[in-house]
Amino acid sequence: MVVSNTSPLVYLAALGDFELLRVLFGEVAIPEAVFGEVAAGGIHIPVAHAVEAATASWLSVRQIGNTLEADRLRLAGLHPGESDAIVLATELGSEALLMDDGDVIRFATAAGANVIRTPGIYRLAKQRRLIAAVRPKLDDLRKAGFWLRDEHYRMILESASE
Repeated sequence: MVVSNTSPLVYLAALGDFELLRVLFGEVAIPEAVFGEVAAGGIHIPVAHAVEAATASWLSVRQIGNTLEADRLRLAGLHPGESDAIVLATELGSEALLMDDGDVIRFATAAGANVIRTPGIYRLAKQRRLIAAVRPKLDDLRKAGFWLRDEHYRMILESASE
């Protein structure tokens, strides 16, 4: 099982690749705060529909137990979804935590999480022969507003043998 923060859900849904999460990881858990970010208010319509459909089978919305740790992370500047995703990943002993914000990733790795960013999801999908190439996915991510430095773009492509 993996835990996801908001951004991987949003970008994968926007690119029509939300189902990759189920295929790659089986079960995905999100904290209630992330569910609230994607499902409430209609801000991200594609992801709201994708999350709603997936909660009937492979995506579960979970409540965190360690609210004191979540509050500590919020006081350090993290958003509720970010802090709760880190706490939930720790509580569940998840195999990975899906998130993209570099500043937040430092907190997640300090908590012992194995972080996979959205481009890493595509690299893993290519390794498992679910997609033919990573480059078009990275290009689509950038077009959708995903911030990816040129050096990281090249590193990801090199690690994917492209």
